[in-house]
Amino acid sequence: MSIDTSMSRRNFFKSAAGAGAVAALGATGAAALAATGCTPTNNAEKEADIVLNADIFQNAKWNFEIAPEPIPEDEITETVNCEILILGAGVSGIVTAVSATEEGADVVLIASSSGPVSRGGSNAAFNTRLTHELDLDYSREEIEPIFQEIFASNSFRLDQDKWWLVYDESGNAMNWLMDKVAPYGISTVIENNQQDGGKNWWDGGPLKTLNVSHSFVAEGANAAGASQQIMVEAMAEEAAKQGARIFYNTTAVQLDREEGEGGRVTGCVAEQDGKYIRYTASKGVVLATGDFSQDRNMVAKYCPIALPFGNGGVYDGSGLKLALWIGAAWQKYTPNAPMLATMGDEVLPCRWWAEGALTTFPGLLVNSKGVRYSNENCTYGYMPYPQRVQPDGCAFLIWDDNWVYDSAPWQGDRVGGEPRDTQEVYDAIAMLFDPNTDWTTTDEYAGFDATMAENAVKADTLEELADGLGLPRDEFLAQVERYNSYCETGLDDEFHKDKRFLLPVKQPPFYGIKNEPYTLCITGGLNTDIQMHVCDSNNDPIPGLYGVGTVVGDMYGDVYDYKVPGINLGGACTTFGYLLGKKLPAGEW
Repeated sequence: MSIDTSMSRRNFFKSAAGAGAVAALGATGAAALAATGCTPTNNAEKEADIVLNADIFQNAKWNFEIAPEPIPEDEITETVNCEILILGAGVSGIVTAVSATEEGADVVLIASSSGPVSRGGSNAAFNTRLTHELDLDYSREEIEPIFQEIFASNSFRLDQDKWWLVYDESGNAMNWLMDKVAPYGISTVIENNQQDGGKNWWDGGPLKTLNVSHSFVAEGANAAGASQQIMVEAMAEEAAKQGARIFYNTTAVQLDREEGEGGRVTGCVAEQDGKYIRYTASKGVVLATGDFSQDRNMVAKYCPIALPFGNGGVYDGSGLKLALWIGAAWQKYTPNAPMLATMGDEVLPCRWWAEGALTTFPGLLVNSKGVRYSNENCTYGYMPYPQRVQPDGCAFLIWDDNWVYDSAPWQGDRVGGEPRDTQEVYDAIAMLFDPNTDWTTTDEYAGFDATMAENAVKADTLEELADGLGLPRDEFLAQVERYNSYCETGLDDEFHKDKRFLLPVKQPPFYGIKNEPYTLCITGGLNTDIQMHVCDSNNDPIPGLYGVGTVVGDMYGDVYDYKVPGINLGGACTTFGYLLGKKLPAGEW
């Protein structure tokens, strides 16, 4: 098996089809639509006053909602028949394929990518044999108040049934998956995540997470939480061994649905090497096509709070559009919940802070005016918001030469593993400030490159550090003085940070690095039920159409908050894909 860790940085999903033109609305209507991004503007429209009102905002069609013309039948050169057709070669698609072929189903999988694809590596699962070995199981009595707190923190804007399905079934799914990948030299560990000062959930504070995130590791890909690619490559090989037919570089451009009320989805038309091929499925079509974070118009409609964070995701919503064009409904709750990240291992090469993974930088943090704006001790899901609304949307991480040592002991990347050597952490961070570092050969952690190093400043004085980072001297020096006084008293009078993280900025040399938050993906998409049916606006299943992975709607409400790290990969992708693959061949779902 060949392991390609660079796959996670490619754009794998090509656009399914160009959007149609907006219907004629007249000059005023067109100008108003332009304000929402629904239609291109010309120079005359740009100069005119654009008036938007609530009716237009609610009722206008976006360009991505307008279906293109069907592919002419005489341009379809071939037909491929199967029982189950899967669109997408990420975790959810590959897992569904292996699970279904294991049940004897005739499976075809098509994907726009050139191979199996995945990012990250956190897979939440409850009560597996590994959590049992590490004493990390959760009984129903223990998990019920935890889930209730999670539901409340998401304003109950999620499908509780789906969370309980993950709790009930993820253990079986993960045990199965661990067995499947073991022959490929892949083992499984539990990530060591943020505990917020408490060993157990009930002992910690509001930033606590559950240590149920399974991560796949192997020789050459041993970083817990960052090696998902090795799993999908192994599982793609396993799917082929079990008889699945896989066609890469093949892009679905339309779903085929029988006419009339309750018409069944029978397959799709896809483009490969300039040719159109029809794929027909007698038992079901499964959408496993990822999120929509690369389509700014879809983001503007369904998750406008993510617009300022840029297009950090991978997918452009092509699979979601295919479903919308044949009558599928969007998920019940909008806006969708973005999965955001900032100031973790993508900034400093020390993935696991002294407090555990998923914690943002807990040292001194200032904005471009040189002043603090938040309690620095936070988690990925929450910290991007106060950071993005700062001037220029950026923040600056500040620490001194003693910080790494004073923060020790540094947690290892997995539960039960050895703590990370403090000197190793210090040396890894020092690489950022070494002009001789060759970033083309450094793989300390996924995602870092020389671009980050360009924003890293090391200085002998705080004045030089301020100048190097472009911060106003007087404001910055005054802030450092105030901050150091809090470190002496153990009381943060500005943002009330826990005294564990009140470490002074006094010992030269001094270090600083600029950072901007970004979007990992946007969770949710289509209106789906707990049998993975894609549904219409009346919550009635569309016969023959299913969704797994990030396509599944309403898994999160306000923001992907990492309280159960990896519930997207472990729940919506792995558990739901495993269950659908088991149920669909027998016609149970």
